[in-house]
Amino acid sequence: MSCFQLPKTLCDDLESMMRNFWWGQRNHESRLAWVSWKKMCKSKLYGGMGFRNLQAFNLALLAKQGWRILTNPTSLVARVYKAKYFPFEDVLNSRMGSNPSYAWRSIYKSLRVLKEGTRWRVGNGKRIHIWEDRWLPTPTTYKVTSPQLDFGIFPMVSSLIDEDTKWWKPDLVRSIFLPHEAAVILKTPISFRLPDDQLVWVGNKRGSFTVKSAYYIAMRTIDDLDLGECSDAHSQTSFWKAIWHLNIPPKIRIFAWKVCRNGLPTMLNLRCRGLNVSGFCPICDMEMESIQHALFLCSHANQTWANWPDCPVSIPSPNASFMDSISKVIDSGLFKDLALFFFVLWSIWGNRN
Repeated sequence: MSCFQLPKTLCDDLESMMRNFWWGQRNHESRLAWVSWKKMCKSKLYGGMGFRNLQAFNLALLAKQGWRILTNPTSLVARVYKAKYFPFEDVLNSRMGSNPSYAWRSIYKSLRVLKEGTRWRVGNGKRIHIWEDRWLPTPTTYKVTSPQLDFGIFPMVSSLIDEDTKWWKPDLVRSIFLPHEAAVILKTPISFRLPDDQLVWVGNKRGSFTVKSAYYIAMRTIDDLDLGECSDAHSQTSFWKAIWHLNIPPKIRIFAWKVCRNGLPTMLNLRCRGLNVSGFCPICDMEMESIQHALFLCSHANQTWANWPDCPVSIPSPNASFMDSISKVIDSGLFKDLALFFFVLWSIWGNRN
């Protein structure tokens, strides 16, 4: 995986084996996956289980080879590839070429990870294109969003720098860029020596390339992430962190994750998956067996909760958010009560089955 890009079908087969093992397949029977693989591949801090997406991991390992070629151009492999595939440019601006080797094709596919994870540190500005390259210290895009203008000078960042004063040209910057971007540019420091421009890694705070940071960038490049879902996941980081740090056995932590992810095989979930079941609770036969009903609202569960009158988690209604009720307990810092709460949930679910 460090040298060649694995076929997508092979990655899918390996991930299928991982999914089947996780959901309890023993021989050749099929088991239902109650949480999508895409969600399970997210970090535990974002509501997933931290499984590796093999395609993204493969790209991250290949990006490491591309980073070595980029940062160590005098190495033998870098000189061979440069002579054959990008004799007049750097590796980031290279092309696939005609009749390329499989090793180069694999590295070439990973260059999009490097492009997303790097930006330019301004030195003399001679290698940085104003409109196309990523050079602004704005973590959203790192690129200029102002309308492109033809100001009669070669559009490189060096044209914005006064070589006599070793600083930006304020009047020119304010005339080209929008006010907020002009302010950002004028605050960007420039070395008095005007060294060569340098590519820096923005995948982590240290600025050094790691496969781990490249993996998360690769995940974003190969997945069409739902921005709404992604922002919600980031807002719930403290929630998931508290869940995974509870002082309870791992099997109950995983059970708590399934409860919060609606990943339990209730009758309602079975019916939604197309199984020929009624969907009603098999114990009281009064309402549909959702997770809220099975663990809180059913007469069988009520007999248990009646013995804990000071339970810190409010019993949710059928349409209420279960995670909101737990978040209030996490905010109050009652982690011992929360641990006992999940023990009780686990016991109720075990007794129902």
